[in-house]
Amino acid sequence: MKRYSWVRLEPQEKQVSLLAGAINVSHPLARALCNRGITTFEEAKTFFRPSISQLSSPFMLQNMERAAERVIAALNNREKILLYGDYDVDGTTGTALLCLFLREQGAEVFYYINDRFTEGYGLSAEGIAYAEKSGVSLIITVDCGIRAGEAIERCAKSGIDVIVCDHHEPDELPPAFAILNPKVPECTYPFRELCGCAVAFRLVQAVAERLGAGEESWMQYLDLVAIATAADMVSLEKENRILVNEGLKRIRISPRKSLSGMLSVMGIDAGTMTMYHIAFGLAPRINAAGRMHSAHLAVEWLLAATETGALETAEALDRMNLERREIDTAIFARADKMIEGHFASYCSSIVLYDEEWHLGVLGIVASRMLEKYYLPTVIMGSMNGMIKGSVRSVEGINIYEVLQECSDHLVQFGGHNQAAGITLRPEDLAGFRKKFDKICAGLLPADKRQKELVIDSSLQLEEITANFMNVLDQFAPYGFGNREPVFETSEVVLAGRPRLLKEKHVKFSVRDGNGRLFDVIGFDRKDVFQLLDADPGMRFSMAYSLEKRSWNNREQWQLRLK
Repeated sequence: MKRYSWVRLEPQEKQVSLLAGAINVSHPLARALCNRGITTFEEAKTFFRPSISQLSSPFMLQNMERAAERVIAALNNREKILLYGDYDVDGTTGTALLCLFLREQGAEVFYYINDRFTEGYGLSAEGIAYAEKSGVSLIITVDCGIRAGEAIERCAKSGIDVIVCDHHEPDELPPAFAILNPKVPECTYPFRELCGCAVAFRLVQAVAERLGAGEESWMQYLDLVAIATAADMVSLEKENRILVNEGLKRIRISPRKSLSGMLSVMGIDAGTMTMYHIAFGLAPRINAAGRMHSAHLAVEWLLAATETGALETAEALDRMNLERREIDTAIFARADKMIEGHFASYCSSIVLYDEEWHLGVLGIVASRMLEKYYLPTVIMGSMNGMIKGSVRSVEGINIYEVLQECSDHLVQFGGHNQAAGITLRPEDLAGFRKKFDKICAGLLPADKRQKELVIDSSLQLEEITANFMNVLDQFAPYGFGNREPVFETSEVVLAGRPRLLKEKHVKFSVRDGNGRLFDVIGFDRKDVFQLLDADPGMRFSMAYSLEKRSWNNREQWQLRLK
Protein backbone atom coordinates (compact mmCIF):
# COMPACT_ATOMS: atom_id res chain seq x y z
CA MET A 1 0.00 0.00 0.00
CA LYS A 2 1.17 3.54 -0.70
CA ARG A 3 2.30 5.12 2.55
CA TYR A 4 1.97 8.80 3.28
CA SER A 5 2.77 10.84 6.33
CA TRP A 6 -0.59 12.34 7.28
CA VAL A 7 -0.05 15.92 8.40
CA ARG A 8 -3.16 17.35 10.06
CA LEU A 9 -3.01 21.14 10.05
CA GLU A 10 -4.32 22.74 13.22
CA PRO A 11 -5.05 26.47 12.91
CA GLN A 12 -6.09 28.38 16.03
CA GLU A 13 -9.71 27.49 16.76
CA LYS A 14 -10.52 31.00 17.95
CA GLN A 15 -9.33 32.36 14.61
CA VAL A 16 -11.31 29.67 12.79
CA SER A 17 -14.51 30.54 14.67
CA LEU A 18 -14.13 34.28 14.02
CA LEU A 19 -13.57 33.74 10.31
CA ALA A 20 -16.44 31.23 10.02
CA GLY A 21 -18.78 33.79 11.56
CA ALA A 22 -17.45 36.72 9.54
CA ILE A 23 -17.98 35.09 6.15
CA ASN A 24 -20.73 32.63 7.10
CA VAL A 25 -19.02 29.33 6.24
CA SER A 26 -18.67 26.04 8.14
CA HIS A 27 -15.69 25.42 10.42
CA PRO A 28 -14.00 22.89 8.08
CA LEU A 29 -14.00 25.47 5.28
CA ALA A 30 -12.80 28.19 7.64
CA ARG A 31 -9.94 25.88 8.73
CA ALA A 32 -8.97 25.34 5.08
CA LEU A 33 -8.86 29.13 4.60
CA CYS A 34 -6.81 29.71 7.75
CA ASN A 35 -4.39 27.04 6.55
CA ARG A 36 -3.82 29.24 3.49
CA GLY A 37 -3.10 32.33 5.60
CA ILE A 38 -6.58 33.77 5.08
CA THR A 39 -7.92 34.86 8.45
CA THR A 40 -9.97 38.03 7.92
CA PHE A 41 -13.05 39.06 5.97
CA GLU A 42 -10.99 41.26 3.62
CA GLU A 43 -8.44 38.52 2.94
CA ALA A 44 -11.25 36.07 2.19
CA LYS A 45 -12.89 38.60 -0.12
CA THR A 46 -9.63 39.04 -2.05
CA PHE A 47 -9.15 35.26 -2.24
CA PHE A 48 -12.68 34.48 -3.39
CA ARG A 49 -13.01 37.49 -5.71
CA PRO A 50 -9.66 37.89 -7.49
CA SER A 51 -9.73 40.88 -9.82
CA ILE A 52 -7.41 42.48 -12.37
CA SER A 53 -7.71 45.70 -10.39
CA GLN A 54 -5.73 44.00 -7.60
CA LEU A 55 -2.61 43.66 -9.79
CA SER A 56 0.33 45.94 -9.01
CA SER A 57 1.28 48.53 -11.60
CA PRO A 58 3.62 47.03 -14.23
CA PHE A 59 5.84 50.08 -13.70
CA MET A 60 6.76 48.74 -10.26
CA LEU A 61 8.99 46.25 -12.08
CA GLN A 62 12.51 47.61 -12.14
CA ASN A 63 13.46 48.99 -15.60
CA MET A 64 9.86 48.86 -16.89
CA GLU A 65 9.71 52.55 -17.82
CA ARG A 66 12.96 52.22 -19.75
CA ALA A 67 11.79 49.01 -21.46
CA ALA A 68 8.42 50.45 -22.48
CA GLU A 69 10.03 53.60 -23.89
CA ARG A 70 12.47 51.46 -25.93
CA VAL A 71 9.66 49.36 -27.40
CA ILE A 72 7.66 52.49 -28.31
CA ALA A 73 10.77 54.01 -29.94
CA ALA A 74 11.17 50.82 -31.99
CA LEU A 75 7.54 51.08 -33.08
CA ASN A 76 7.89 54.74 -34.03
CA ASN A 77 11.17 54.18 -35.90
CA ARG A 78 9.90 51.08 -37.73
CA GLU A 79 12.75 48.97 -36.32
CA LYS A 80 12.92 45.23 -36.75
CA ILE A 81 12.15 43.45 -33.48
CA LEU A 82 13.12 39.87 -32.65
CA LEU A 83 11.32 37.93 -29.94
CA TYR A 84 13.60 35.29 -28.45
CA GLY A 85 11.59 32.67 -26.55
CA ASP A 86 12.29 29.47 -24.68
CA TYR A 87 10.93 26.21 -26.11
CA ASP A 88 8.51 25.30 -23.31
CA VAL A 89 4.91 26.45 -22.68
CA ASP A 90 6.02 29.57 -20.82
CA GLY A 91 8.37 30.69 -23.59
CA THR A 92 6.12 29.85 -26.54
CA THR A 93 2.98 31.46 -25.12
CA GLY A 94 4.94 34.56 -24.10
CA THR A 95 6.49 34.79 -27.57
CA ALA A 96 3.08 34.48 -29.22
CA LEU A 97 1.60 37.07 -26.84
CA LEU A 98 4.27 39.67 -27.67
CA CYS A 99 4.11 38.84 -31.37
CA LEU A 100 0.34 39.32 -31.56
CA PHE A 101 0.45 42.58 -29.58
CA LEU A 102 3.36 44.11 -31.49
CA ARG A 103 1.89 43.17 -34.85
CA GLU A 104 -1.31 44.87 -33.77
CA GLN A 105 0.77 48.01 -33.16
CA GLY A 106 2.19 47.77 -36.70
CA ALA A 107 5.61 46.39 -35.77
CA GLU A 108 7.87 44.37 -38.04
CA VAL A 109 8.44 41.47 -35.68
CA PHE A 110 10.12 38.06 -35.98
CA TYR A 111 10.63 35.32 -33.44
CA TYR A 112 13.37 32.82 -32.72
CA ILE A 113 13.26 29.74 -30.50
CA ASN A 114 16.25 27.48 -29.97
CA ASP A 115 16.40 23.90 -31.10
CA ARG A 116 16.41 22.07 -27.76
CA PHE A 117 18.82 19.44 -29.04
CA THR A 118 21.42 21.41 -31.01
CA GLU A 119 21.36 24.77 -29.21
CA GLY A 120 20.08 24.03 -25.72
CA TYR A 121 18.62 26.64 -23.39
CA GLY A 122 19.24 30.38 -23.51
CA LEU A 123 20.49 32.81 -26.15
CA SER A 124 22.56 30.75 -28.58
CA ALA A 125 25.26 31.77 -31.04
CA GLU A 126 22.95 30.64 -33.85
CA GLY A 127 20.12 32.79 -32.54
CA ILE A 128 22.27 35.91 -32.27
CA ALA A 129 23.66 35.29 -35.76
CA TYR A 130 20.08 35.11 -37.06
CA ALA A 131 19.31 38.47 -35.40
CA GLU A 132 22.43 40.08 -36.91
CA LYS A 133 21.66 38.70 -40.37
CA SER A 134 18.04 39.87 -40.17
CA GLY A 135 18.95 43.48 -39.40
CA VAL A 136 17.28 43.40 -36.00
CA SER A 137 17.93 46.32 -33.66
CA LEU A 138 15.88 45.15 -30.67
CA ILE A 139 15.59 41.70 -29.09
CA ILE A 140 13.02 40.93 -26.41
CA THR A 141 13.61 37.65 -24.61
CA VAL A 142 10.84 35.55 -23.04
CA ASP A 143 11.57 33.07 -20.24
CA CYS A 144 15.32 33.26 -20.87
CA GLY A 145 18.19 35.73 -20.97
CA ILE A 146 18.90 36.47 -17.31
CA ARG A 147 22.11 34.43 -17.42
CA ALA A 148 23.08 35.18 -21.04
CA GLY A 149 25.76 37.78 -20.32
CA GLU A 150 28.13 36.74 -23.09
CA ALA A 151 25.43 36.57 -25.77
CA ILE A 152 23.95 39.94 -24.77
CA GLU A 153 27.43 41.47 -24.82
CA ARG A 154 27.76 40.28 -28.42
CA CYS A 155 24.39 41.87 -29.23
CA ALA A 156 25.56 45.20 -27.85
CA LYS A 157 28.67 45.09 -30.07
CA SER A 158 26.37 44.47 -33.04
CA GLY A 159 24.18 47.46 -32.16
CA ILE A 160 21.29 45.33 -30.90
CA ASP A 161 19.51 46.34 -27.70
CA VAL A 162 18.15 43.52 -25.54
CA ILE A 163 15.19 43.66 -23.18
CA VAL A 164 15.15 40.60 -20.92
CA CYS A 165 11.76 39.26 -19.77
CA ASP A 166 12.62 36.41 -17.44
CA HIS A 167 11.76 34.97 -14.06
CA HIS A 168 14.67 32.62 -13.35
CA GLU A 169 17.03 33.25 -10.46
CA PRO A 170 19.86 35.55 -11.60
CA ASP A 171 23.58 35.30 -10.92
CA GLU A 172 25.61 38.16 -12.36
CA LEU A 173 23.22 40.38 -14.31
CA PRO A 174 23.78 40.59 -18.08
CA PRO A 175 24.53 43.97 -19.76
CA ALA A 176 21.02 44.23 -21.24
CA PHE A 177 19.30 47.49 -22.20
CA ALA A 178 16.61 46.63 -19.63
CA ILE A 179 15.97 43.64 -17.37
CA LEU A 180 12.42 42.79 -16.35
CA ASN A 181 12.56 40.09 -13.68
CA PRO A 182 10.87 40.25 -10.26
CA LYS A 183 13.73 38.15 -8.79
CA VAL A 184 16.45 40.65 -9.63
CA PRO A 185 18.09 42.08 -6.48
CA GLU A 186 16.68 45.49 -5.49
CA CYS A 187 13.56 45.01 -7.63
CA THR A 188 10.67 46.33 -5.51
CA TYR A 189 7.87 44.55 -7.36
CA PRO A 190 5.73 43.04 -4.57
CA PHE A 191 5.28 39.57 -6.11
CA ARG A 192 8.30 37.44 -7.08
CA GLU A 193 6.59 34.40 -8.59
CA LEU A 194 5.46 35.60 -12.04
CA CYS A 195 6.28 33.24 -14.91
CA GLY A 196 8.16 34.49 -17.99
CA CYS A 197 4.99 34.94 -20.04
CA ALA A 198 3.46 37.01 -17.23
CA VAL A 199 6.53 39.28 -17.22
CA ALA A 200 6.11 39.74 -20.99
CA PHE A 201 2.42 40.45 -20.38
CA ARG A 202 3.32 43.19 -17.91
CA LEU A 203 5.55 44.74 -20.58
CA VAL A 204 2.63 44.66 -23.02
CA GLN A 205 0.43 46.28 -20.40
CA ALA A 206 3.00 49.04 -19.78
CA VAL A 207 3.48 49.75 -23.49
CA ALA A 208 -0.29 49.82 -24.06
CA GLU A 209 -0.70 52.25 -21.16
CA ARG A 210 1.98 54.60 -22.54
CA LEU A 211 0.40 54.41 -26.02
CA GLY A 212 -2.99 55.26 -24.57
CA ALA A 213 -4.52 52.01 -25.83
CA GLY A 214 -7.64 50.65 -24.19
CA GLU A 215 -7.70 47.84 -21.62
CA GLU A 216 -8.79 45.22 -24.15
CA SER A 217 -5.50 45.76 -26.02
CA TRP A 218 -3.75 43.80 -23.24
CA MET A 219 -6.58 41.97 -21.48
CA GLN A 220 -7.16 39.85 -24.62
CA TYR A 221 -3.92 37.99 -23.80
CA LEU A 222 -4.89 36.86 -20.30
CA ASP A 223 -5.77 33.42 -21.70
CA LEU A 224 -2.16 32.87 -22.78
CA VAL A 225 -0.85 34.08 -19.43
CA ALA A 226 -3.17 31.67 -17.63
CA ILE A 227 -1.91 28.72 -19.68
CA ALA A 228 1.74 29.62 -19.07
CA THR A 229 1.22 30.23 -15.35
CA ALA A 230 -0.60 26.94 -14.88
CA ALA A 231 1.93 24.96 -16.93
CA ASP A 232 5.10 26.46 -15.44
CA MET A 233 4.39 25.32 -11.86
CA VAL A 234 4.77 28.78 -10.34
CA SER A 235 2.91 29.49 -7.12
CA LEU A 236 -0.84 29.96 -7.70
CA GLU A 237 -1.30 32.68 -5.12
CA LYS A 238 -1.76 36.45 -5.15
CA GLU A 239 -1.13 37.85 -8.67
CA ASN A 240 -0.84 34.43 -10.30
CA ARG A 241 -4.23 33.47 -8.88
CA ILE A 242 -5.72 36.60 -10.45
CA LEU A 243 -4.08 36.00 -13.83
CA VAL A 244 -5.18 32.36 -14.02
CA ASN A 245 -8.70 33.08 -12.81
CA GLU A 246 -9.22 35.88 -15.34
CA GLY A 247 -7.57 33.91 -18.15
CA LEU A 248 -9.73 30.85 -17.57
CA LYS A 249 -12.83 33.05 -17.71
CA ARG A 250 -11.81 34.33 -21.15
CA ILE A 251 -11.15 30.82 -22.45
CA ARG A 252 -14.54 29.59 -21.21
CA ILE A 253 -16.45 32.52 -22.70
CA SER A 254 -14.61 33.24 -25.94
CA PRO A 255 -11.61 31.05 -26.79
CA ARG A 256 -9.25 32.27 -29.52
CA LYS A 257 -9.08 30.23 -32.75
CA SER A 258 -5.98 28.30 -31.75
CA LEU A 259 -7.51 27.16 -28.46
CA SER A 260 -10.82 26.28 -30.12
CA GLY A 261 -8.95 24.05 -32.54
CA MET A 262 -7.02 22.27 -29.80
CA LEU A 263 -10.04 21.85 -27.54
CA SER A 264 -11.85 20.30 -30.48
CA VAL A 265 -9.00 17.80 -30.91
CA MET A 266 -9.08 17.07 -27.17
CA GLY A 267 -12.87 16.70 -27.15
CA ILE A 268 -13.25 19.39 -24.49
CA ASP A 269 -16.01 21.99 -24.25
CA ALA A 270 -14.39 25.42 -23.69
CA GLY A 271 -17.07 26.28 -21.14
CA THR A 272 -15.83 23.51 -18.84
CA MET A 273 -12.13 24.44 -19.06
CA THR A 274 -10.18 23.89 -15.81
CA MET A 275 -6.60 23.79 -14.56
CA TYR A 276 -6.68 20.03 -15.08
CA HIS A 277 -7.26 20.50 -18.81
CA ILE A 278 -4.29 22.87 -19.02
CA ALA A 279 -1.90 20.72 -16.98
CA PHE A 280 -2.79 17.38 -18.58
CA GLY A 281 -4.17 18.44 -21.95
CA LEU A 282 -2.91 21.72 -23.38
CA ALA A 283 0.53 21.91 -21.77
CA PRO A 284 1.77 18.47 -22.88
CA ARG A 285 0.65 19.14 -26.45
CA ILE A 286 2.35 22.55 -26.56
CA ASN A 287 5.52 21.15 -25.03
CA ALA A 288 5.50 18.19 -27.42
CA ALA A 289 6.60 20.47 -30.28
CA GLY A 290 9.88 21.45 -28.62
CA ARG A 291 10.41 18.02 -27.09
CA MET A 292 10.00 16.03 -30.31
CA HIS A 293 10.81 18.40 -33.18
CA SER A 294 10.63 22.22 -33.10
CA ALA A 295 8.79 24.58 -30.76
CA HIS A 296 8.12 26.84 -33.76
CA LEU A 297 5.05 24.73 -34.49
CA ALA A 298 3.60 25.60 -31.06
CA VAL A 299 4.04 29.32 -31.74
CA GLU A 300 2.52 28.98 -35.23
CA TRP A 301 -0.47 27.24 -33.64
CA LEU A 302 -0.90 30.08 -31.13
CA LEU A 303 -0.62 32.65 -33.92
CA ALA A 304 -3.09 30.86 -36.22
CA ALA A 305 -5.46 33.38 -37.82
CA THR A 306 -7.90 30.91 -39.36
CA GLU A 307 -9.91 28.05 -37.92
CA THR A 308 -8.52 25.67 -40.55
CA GLY A 309 -4.93 26.61 -39.75
CA ALA A 310 -5.55 26.32 -36.03
CA LEU A 311 -7.09 22.87 -36.38
CA GLU A 312 -4.32 21.57 -38.65
CA THR A 313 -1.51 22.65 -36.30
CA ALA A 314 -3.46 21.41 -33.27
CA GLU A 315 -3.75 17.98 -34.88
CA ALA A 316 -0.01 17.98 -35.64
CA LEU A 317 0.77 18.83 -32.00
CA ASP A 318 -1.57 16.07 -30.87
CA ARG A 319 0.30 13.52 -33.00
CA MET A 320 3.63 14.69 -31.58
CA ASN A 321 2.26 14.30 -28.07
CA LEU A 322 1.27 10.70 -28.78
CA GLU A 323 4.79 10.04 -30.06
CA ARG A 324 6.22 11.68 -26.94
CA ARG A 325 4.08 9.50 -24.65
CA GLU A 326 5.32 6.30 -26.28
CA ILE A 327 8.94 7.35 -25.85
CA ASP A 328 8.71 8.56 -22.25
CA THR A 329 6.81 5.38 -21.26
CA ALA A 330 9.65 3.26 -22.64
CA ILE A 331 12.34 5.35 -20.94
CA PHE A 332 10.50 5.28 -17.62
CA ALA A 333 10.29 1.49 -17.77
CA ARG A 334 14.03 1.26 -18.45
CA ALA A 335 14.87 3.77 -15.68
CA ASP A 336 12.70 1.90 -13.22
CA LYS A 337 14.65 -1.30 -13.90
CA MET A 338 17.92 0.52 -13.17
CA ILE A 339 16.78 1.68 -9.74
CA GLU A 340 17.68 -1.39 -7.70
CA GLY A 341 21.31 -1.32 -8.83
CA HIS A 342 21.49 2.43 -8.25
CA PHE A 343 20.14 2.18 -4.70
CA ALA A 344 22.89 -0.31 -3.84
CA SER A 345 25.32 2.63 -3.79
CA TYR A 346 23.17 5.77 -3.51
CA CYS A 347 20.03 5.93 -1.39
CA SER A 348 19.28 9.65 -0.99
CA SER A 349 18.75 10.54 -4.64
CA ILE A 350 18.16 9.11 -8.10
CA VAL A 351 20.76 9.98 -10.76
CA LEU A 352 20.35 7.85 -13.91
CA TYR A 353 22.02 8.12 -17.31
CA ASP A 354 21.66 6.37 -20.65
CA GLU A 355 23.25 7.86 -23.74
CA GLU A 356 20.34 6.68 -25.91
CA TRP A 357 17.60 8.41 -23.95
CA HIS A 358 15.65 11.08 -25.84
CA LEU A 359 16.51 14.47 -24.34
CA GLY A 360 13.07 15.88 -25.05
CA VAL A 361 11.26 13.72 -22.49
CA LEU A 362 13.78 13.53 -19.64
CA GLY A 363 11.89 16.08 -17.54
CA ILE A 364 8.70 14.03 -17.75
CA VAL A 365 10.51 10.84 -16.77
CA ALA A 366 12.21 12.64 -13.86
CA SER A 367 8.82 13.85 -12.61
CA ARG A 368 7.37 10.33 -12.82
CA MET A 369 10.33 8.85 -10.94
CA LEU A 370 9.98 11.55 -8.28
CA GLU A 371 6.30 10.70 -7.88
CA LYS A 372 7.09 7.01 -7.41
CA TYR A 373 10.16 7.16 -5.17
CA TYR A 374 9.96 10.65 -3.66
CA LEU A 375 13.67 11.40 -3.88
CA PRO A 376 15.52 14.22 -5.69
CA THR A 377 15.85 12.91 -9.24
CA VAL A 378 18.19 13.51 -12.20
CA ILE A 379 17.52 11.77 -15.53
CA MET A 380 20.17 12.26 -18.23
CA GLY A 381 20.93 11.52 -21.85
CA SER A 382 23.77 12.34 -24.25
CA MET A 383 24.35 14.92 -26.96
CA ASN A 384 27.44 15.97 -28.91
CA GLY A 385 29.75 14.35 -26.39
CA MET A 386 28.09 16.03 -23.41
CA ILE A 387 25.61 14.75 -20.83
CA LYS A 388 22.40 16.72 -20.50
CA GLY A 389 19.66 16.12 -17.96
CA SER A 390 16.56 17.24 -16.12
CA VAL A 391 16.35 17.57 -12.34
CA ARG A 392 13.27 17.42 -10.12
CA SER A 393 13.11 17.93 -6.37
CA VAL A 394 11.01 16.92 -3.38
CA GLU A 395 9.22 19.44 -1.18
CA GLY A 396 11.61 21.29 1.10
CA ILE A 397 14.78 20.90 -0.97
CA ASN A 398 15.76 23.81 -3.20
CA ILE A 399 17.34 21.93 -6.09
CA TYR A 400 18.87 25.08 -7.56
CA GLU A 401 20.88 25.57 -4.36
CA VAL A 402 21.91 21.89 -4.40
CA LEU A 403 23.20 22.30 -7.95
CA GLN A 404 25.13 25.40 -6.95
CA GLU A 405 27.02 23.24 -4.46
CA CYS A 406 27.68 20.72 -7.25
CA SER A 407 28.75 23.38 -9.75
CA ASP A 408 32.39 22.18 -9.83
CA HIS A 409 31.08 19.06 -11.63
CA LEU A 410 28.78 20.95 -14.02
CA VAL A 411 29.36 22.85 -17.25
CA GLN A 412 26.00 24.60 -17.01
CA PHE A 413 22.82 24.55 -14.93
CA GLY A 414 19.73 26.67 -14.38
CA GLY A 415 16.15 26.54 -13.21
CA HIS A 416 13.93 26.90 -10.14
CA ASN A 417 13.86 25.51 -6.63
CA GLN A 418 11.85 22.44 -7.75
CA ALA A 419 13.07 21.87 -11.33
CA ALA A 420 16.27 22.49 -13.26
CA GLY A 421 18.38 21.48 -16.24
CA ILE A 422 22.07 20.53 -16.23
CA THR A 423 24.96 19.91 -18.62
CA LEU A 424 28.15 18.07 -17.64
CA ARG A 425 31.10 16.23 -19.15
CA PRO A 426 31.05 12.42 -19.13
CA GLU A 427 34.14 12.31 -16.95
CA ASP A 428 32.34 14.36 -14.27
CA LEU A 429 29.31 12.05 -13.99
CA ALA A 430 30.63 9.86 -11.16
CA GLY A 431 31.76 12.85 -9.11
CA PHE A 432 28.48 14.66 -9.66
CA ARG A 433 26.41 11.61 -8.69
CA LYS A 434 28.40 11.15 -5.47
CA LYS A 435 28.29 14.78 -4.42
CA PHE A 436 24.61 15.23 -5.35
CA ASP A 437 23.65 12.21 -3.24
CA LYS A 438 25.77 13.38 -0.31
CA ILE A 439 24.15 16.83 -0.26
CA CYS A 440 20.66 15.34 -0.57
CA ALA A 441 21.40 12.91 2.27
CA GLY A 442 22.15 15.86 4.55
CA LEU A 443 18.96 17.66 3.56
CA LEU A 444 16.66 14.65 3.60
CA PRO A 445 16.64 12.74 6.90
CA ALA A 446 14.85 9.39 7.02
CA ASP A 447 11.66 10.83 8.52
CA LYS A 448 11.31 13.23 5.56
CA ARG A 449 11.48 10.56 2.84
CA GLN A 450 7.80 9.95 2.92
CA LYS A 451 5.47 12.15 0.93
CA GLU A 452 3.33 14.31 3.16
CA LEU A 453 -0.43 14.26 2.77
CA VAL A 454 -1.60 17.57 4.18
CA ILE A 455 -5.10 17.44 5.67
CA ASP A 456 -7.04 20.66 6.17
CA SER A 457 -9.75 19.47 8.53
CA SER A 458 -11.78 16.57 9.79
CA LEU A 459 -15.22 16.45 8.16
CA GLN A 460 -18.43 14.57 8.80
CA LEU A 461 -20.15 13.38 5.62
CA GLU A 462 -23.34 15.05 6.85
CA GLU A 463 -21.56 18.42 6.54
CA ILE A 464 -21.22 18.04 2.76
CA THR A 465 -24.10 20.17 1.48
CA ALA A 466 -24.84 22.21 -1.64
CA ASN A 467 -23.70 25.38 0.14
CA PHE A 468 -20.50 23.67 1.33
CA MET A 469 -19.68 22.61 -2.24
CA ASN A 470 -20.47 26.05 -3.69
CA VAL A 471 -17.99 27.68 -1.30
CA LEU A 472 -15.40 24.94 -1.87
CA ASP A 473 -15.60 25.53 -5.64
CA GLN A 474 -14.35 29.06 -5.07
CA PHE A 475 -11.03 27.80 -3.67
CA ALA A 476 -10.06 26.96 -7.27
CA PRO A 477 -7.99 27.32 -9.42
CA TYR A 478 -5.74 24.71 -7.82
CA GLY A 479 -2.08 24.10 -8.44
CA PHE A 480 1.35 24.62 -6.95
CA GLY A 481 0.96 27.08 -4.05
CA ASN A 482 -2.81 26.56 -3.82
CA ARG A 483 -3.40 22.88 -3.30
CA GLU A 484 -6.87 21.40 -3.37
CA PRO A 485 -8.37 21.16 0.16
CA VAL A 486 -8.15 17.66 1.65
CA PHE A 487 -10.49 16.41 4.38
CA GLU A 488 -10.48 13.42 6.71
CA THR A 489 -13.45 11.35 7.83
CA SER A 490 -13.11 8.65 10.49
CA GLU A 491 -15.11 5.53 11.38
CA VAL A 492 -16.25 5.02 7.79
CA VAL A 493 -17.93 1.76 6.71
CA LEU A 494 -18.49 0.51 3.17
CA ALA A 495 -21.96 0.56 1.65
CA GLY A 496 -21.79 -2.55 -0.56
CA ARG A 497 -18.66 -4.11 -2.04
CA PRO A 498 -15.68 -2.28 -3.56
CA ARG A 499 -15.07 -2.53 -7.30
CA LEU A 500 -11.81 -2.63 -9.25
CA LEU A 501 -11.91 -0.61 -12.49
CA LYS A 502 -9.50 -1.34 -15.36
CA GLU A 503 -7.50 -3.55 -12.99
CA LYS A 504 -6.07 -0.54 -11.15
CA HIS A 505 -8.68 1.97 -9.85
CA VAL A 506 -10.79 1.36 -6.76
CA LYS A 507 -14.39 2.54 -6.52
CA PHE A 508 -16.70 2.13 -3.55
CA SER A 509 -19.59 3.85 -1.75
CA VAL A 510 -20.02 5.14 1.78
CA ARG A 511 -23.17 6.33 3.56
CA ASP A 512 -23.64 9.26 5.92
CA GLY A 513 -25.85 9.31 9.03
CA ASN A 514 -28.80 10.57 6.99
CA GLY A 515 -28.64 7.65 4.59
CA ARG A 516 -27.07 9.58 1.69
CA LEU A 517 -24.65 7.61 -0.49
CA PHE A 518 -21.33 9.06 -1.65
CA ASP A 519 -19.19 7.50 -4.37
CA VAL A 520 -15.45 7.31 -3.67
CA ILE A 521 -12.86 6.88 -6.43
CA GLY A 522 -9.20 6.08 -5.83
CA PHE A 523 -7.01 6.21 -8.93
CA ASP A 524 -4.15 3.69 -9.16
CA ARG A 525 -5.12 2.24 -5.75
CA LYS A 526 -5.46 -1.47 -6.35
CA ASP A 527 -3.93 -1.88 -2.89
CA VAL A 528 -6.96 -0.19 -1.31
CA PHE A 529 -9.34 -2.41 -3.25
CA GLN A 530 -7.54 -5.51 -1.98
CA LEU A 531 -7.68 -4.23 1.61
CA LEU A 532 -11.41 -3.44 1.52
CA ASP A 533 -12.34 -6.51 -0.47
CA ALA A 534 -10.65 -8.73 2.10
CA ASP A 535 -12.56 -7.12 4.98
CA PRO A 536 -15.65 -5.23 3.69
CA GLY A 537 -16.95 -4.70 7.22
CA MET A 538 -13.86 -2.89 8.48
CA ARG A 539 -14.01 0.65 9.84
CA PHE A 540 -11.43 3.05 8.44
CA SER A 541 -10.36 6.67 8.15
CA MET A 542 -9.95 8.18 4.73
CA ALA A 543 -8.41 11.37 3.39
CA TYR A 544 -10.00 12.81 0.26
CA SER A 545 -10.83 15.83 -1.84
CA LEU A 546 -14.30 16.61 -3.19
CA GLU A 547 -15.49 17.22 -6.72
CA LYS A 548 -18.76 17.92 -8.50
CA ARG A 549 -19.85 15.64 -11.31
CA SER A 550 -22.78 15.93 -13.69
CA TRP A 551 -24.64 12.77 -14.68
CA ASN A 552 -27.90 12.76 -16.63
CA ASN A 553 -28.28 16.49 -15.94
CA ARG A 554 -27.98 15.83 -12.22
CA GLU A 555 -25.24 17.24 -10.03
CA GLN A 556 -23.44 14.69 -7.87
CA TRP A 557 -20.60 14.94 -5.40
CA GLN A 558 -17.76 12.47 -5.50
CA LEU A 559 -14.99 11.87 -2.98
CA ARG A 560 -11.55 11.48 -4.58
CA LEU A 561 -9.49 9.24 -2.33
CA LYS A 562 -6.03 10.42 -1.44
